[in-house]
Amino acid sequence: MDAVAEIKGRIDPVEYIGRFVKLQKAGRNFRGLCPFHTEKTGSFYVFVDSGIWRCFGSCGEGGDVLSFVQKRENVDFRESLRILAEETGVELSARAAEQRSRSERLSGIVSAAVDFYQQQLAGEGGAEARRYLAETRGLSDETIAEFRLGWAPDEWRLLRDYLLGRGYGDEDTLAAGVLHESDSGGAPYDRFRGRVIIPIADHRGQFVGLGGRILGEGEPKYLNSPQTELFDKGRTLYALDLAGPQARETGTIVVVEGYLDVIGPWQAGFRNLVATMGTSLTEQHAARLTRFASRVVLAMDPDSAGMAAAERAGSLLLDLGSPEAMGASQRSAEAITANADLDLRVAPLPAGKDPDDLAREDPEVWRTAIENATPFARFLLERLIGGTDIDSPLEASRIVDRLRPVLLAVRNPVERSAHIQTVARRLGIAERAIADRLRVENRRRVAVPESRIAPARLSAEEALLSTLLHNPALRGDLRSLPVDLLPQALDREIVQRWLHDELDGIPDDQDDPVAARLHYLRDRREPLLAPAEARRRASDLIRHIVRERLIQRQSAVTEELAEAERELGAGHVQEVAHQTWLGAIPSEDTIELAEMAIEELELGLSIHRQERDAS
Repeated sequence: MDAVAEIKGRIDPVEYIGRFVKLQKAGRNFRGLCPFHTEKTGSFYVFVDSGIWRCFGSCGEGGDVLSFVQKRENVDFRESLRILAEETGVELSARAAEQRSRSERLSGIVSAAVDFYQQQLAGEGGAEARRYLAETRGLSDETIAEFRLGWAPDEWRLLRDYLLGRGYGDEDTLAAGVLHESDSGGAPYDRFRGRVIIPIADHRGQFVGLGGRILGEGEPKYLNSPQTELFDKGRTLYALDLAGPQARETGTIVVVEGYLDVIGPWQAGFRNLVATMGTSLTEQHAARLTRFASRVVLAMDPDSAGMAAAERAGSLLLDLGSPEAMGASQRSAEAITANADLDLRVAPLPAGKDPDDLAREDPEVWRTAIENATPFARFLLERLIGGTDIDSPLEASRIVDRLRPVLLAVRNPVERSAHIQTVARRLGIAERAIADRLRVENRRRVAVPESRIAPARLSAEEALLSTLLHNPALRGDLRSLPVDLLPQALDREIVQRWLHDELDGIPDDQDDPVAARLHYLRDRREPLLAPAEARRRASDLIRHIVRERLIQRQSAVTEELAEAERELGAGHVQEVAHQTWLGAIPSEDTIELAEMAIEELELGLSIHRQERDAS
């Protein structure tokens, strides 16, 4: 909290944002053309008193100076904090600085290993690996260079000696995951030997781990770095840094099984692919993917093992091990498909073709498969029903119970009804019977008197955050809550993590701005609310915040009109407004004035309607 406040105290939002946006005085505030969408008339404001910026045009973006850095630089909250800390000379907590320094050092070790393995691939000893990449995998020199592919000779301590020569000790190189502890108590040895090396970067392009594909006989075929302070397979997606641009352009990101299933299609021009590196698709993966695309397609090998992998990749959506596991599947399904707001689909590929083969050999078939990918729920329903011989009502009932978690994960009632119709026809039973099996009794909580919107000492934004934190069941209702409803980047970070159920992973460290803010909000006393009352409270607060935003916009326009009256005369401004309302077309030199006058009146009417509806 102190670091955020100190940074904001040292930086002038008008001066900082003015480096990237040409701002002009507009009453007490400043206005310019929005940098985040194309417009001819400036609708982008920086409010001097609050330090908040907002676009009142088509994109509707807004926030504080940290939010501006996040949006402009396409970084997360912590990175925006680091950028502005460097800008203002604010020292983040000693512990945070130490952790950052350690992460940078470990990433430097992985980067040094990448350099070493690239040198080995280019050298005499890399001939066999070069032949494998060029002839067996069909990769060009440009692709090999782009993905920084390398070669780890079948030697025990070549990399260790290289890193020691560059000042990296065994403790750090073990922590970075590039060396392995010796079982006999001797010196650590190279983790990767006799393998083609595939560097793994995070979404920012910083190296965090390595993958190795063995040449010749040996197990495992693929070896990854272990979990480290830098590398977590449950949070990292291979090649997301490279897939980002095309994913944003197309709105689609394709998830495949392995490294080479990314690299081959990338060479063929399909550059929106990522790989899960041998783990299931997790909620953390999903949260990361939503920053790049809203449509996620699982494209897996078409043989039985590959289709099973498609189910594993969506195992958070379906687990038939037990009724308890089904309940967990339903919760996870809601977290991925609702909280992450992803359109999750599956693209079954033609028999005998993996993504690498198909994208390069028949790009049109690949493109069609991705474009026509099946919604995930429908895919799973077909898989579960497909080969079953339904010879009795008992068998049909058992299948409905198996399908239940998938059907419940479909939150759209129209889509769910369509699935129920399909299942009913396949099983030869009534739709009503399936609907009855899907009903779940909600535990009723004792109702308590509805409290006021917010305690006097809490702002509406803080009251909303506190309500969300004390009522996690609201996630299902507020899965589409726009985080930019809150102007402060720190509060947005907490809402983003709340929506994706990631708050439990935040360490209890009061030097961490997010942890400190979370601690403050959780300590606020909140009444015990029944689900319906919690929803009403959240809705009231959201309406209040939206109304305040309208008032802020109206105040800005009113100030500009007042300035125009001082310059042009009140009579002239009123005449322009009056003629415009009568339907006259304003002249070129009065059109902006006319638009402001109309907008002020429309805003006043909107605010009035909100007040009337709330009463």
